[in-house]
Amino acid sequence: MQFITKEGLDLPITGAPKQTIEEGNPVSSVAILGMDYVGMKPKMLVVEGDKVKLGQALFEDKKNPGVIFTAPGAGTVTAIHRGEKRVLQSVVIALEGGDEESFQAYSAEELPSLTTEQIKQNLVASGLWTSFRTRPYGKTPDIDAAPRSIFVTAIDTRPLAADPVVIIKDRSEDFTNGLAIIAKLTAGKTYLCKAIGADVPAGNTASVEVAEFTGPHPAGLPSTHIHLLDPVNADKSVWHLDYQSVISVGALFVSGRLNVERVVALAGPAVTEPRLIRTRLGANTDDLVKGQTNDDENRVISGSVLYGHEAADWSAY
Repeated sequence: MQFITKEGLDLPITGAPKQTIEEGNPVSSVAILGMDYVGMKPKMLVVEGDKVKLGQALFEDKKNPGVIFTAPGAGTVTAIHRGEKRVLQSVVIALEGGDEESFQAYSAEELPSLTTEQIKQNLVASGLWTSFRTRPYGKTPDIDAAPRSIFVTAIDTRPLAADPVVIIKDRSEDFTNGLAIIAKLTAGKTYLCKAIGADVPAGNTASVEVAEFTGPHPAGLPSTHIHLLDPVNADKSVWHLDYQSVISVGALFVSGRLNVERVVALAGPAVTEPRLIRTRLGANTDDLVKGQTNDDENRVISGSVLYGHEAADWSAY
């Protein structure tokens, strides 16, 4: 099915990235930012100075028992930043070594026979459960919840964004495996939302339905897709997640390892060579942009230029 949206706006910002992937600068630290998780209240499982493995539990959500947040890298917890009323701002890890937790792995042939419980257990243990967001409310779902449907966002109409096709092409098997796995979490449809004509593989899972969109921003936002395909209300919830999280899910279940690789756009008027760079989840943005801009007096934004956050001090991730 196809949808053409006419309302919206594509902002004419210079510095669009070349849609080829290159290796980004190495980073010295990674972090989890509390503001990325609406309503989350952490019960800390580590303290500053602790050595942690990639995939090790850092904290649990008191308001959502059983939901854990895991380390996006191996090393030492160097800072746990808190704001007013002790709200968690960030947990920073100085990267060191390659120690990592291992998780349950399955062969590709076993994936179709996995139960919902097996899938939930692996997603929760690895921390990938926190990739899902509910609509309404935008929170991490309860472990025992079941959505009416799931939306995978494989289109990006935000200014200066990476083309999902380029990123998925390198990881197509992980992506289709991830789709098949998350589709088992709902009795309804799993909607793969992409641009019209975009070469994004959907796999062969019967409950995965492709929906194509074109138009100015916000044609690529999950809120647009949900409104058109399966509108929510106070008594009806759906979930959504982004395409790179789906890739990580697919990689986890086949390898038993937490995949934290991410491809991001390094772009904007001050960037000397706008392009896509391969880095890692929670990467230090100061390291990523070092030597990449034409002026030292720049404001770095992590995320979309429309609603990302200023990357400075405790939030430079």
